[in-house]
Amino acid sequence: MSASLNQDFYVAEKNNKSIGFLTIKETSRDTVELAIMGVLKEYHRQGIGRKLFEEAKRNVKNKGYSFIQVKTVKKGCYKEYDKTNEFYVSLGFKELEVFPTLWDENIPCQIYIMSLK
Repeated sequence: MSASLNQDFYVAEKNNKSIGFLTIKETSRDTVELAIMGVLKEYHRQGIGRKLFEEAKRNVKNKGYSFIQVKTVKKGCYKEYDKTNEFYVSLGFKELEVFPTLWDENIPCQIYIMSLK
């Protein structure tokens, strides 16, 4: 069974077509993680990811969580992930820590966090 089955799922649609999604999973009593997020490339930079995130953020805040975190590849390692890092920072995430070998020594994991209080 997929780990995402027990996660909150959000979807963006346009003309009855799914164009983006986001999943949220609980990591502790106080924290959730933006586990997976994707928007079709032709819909990038149109505010869809931001709207998905804002809806998820509103819901997890209403559930009483204090923090939301997200993991991605550390900025500066792969150009395609630099835009991902910039996107998370633009949402208000702050750098928490880098785990150089969490995934693989060639894929350092950057963790961002945001207070919901």
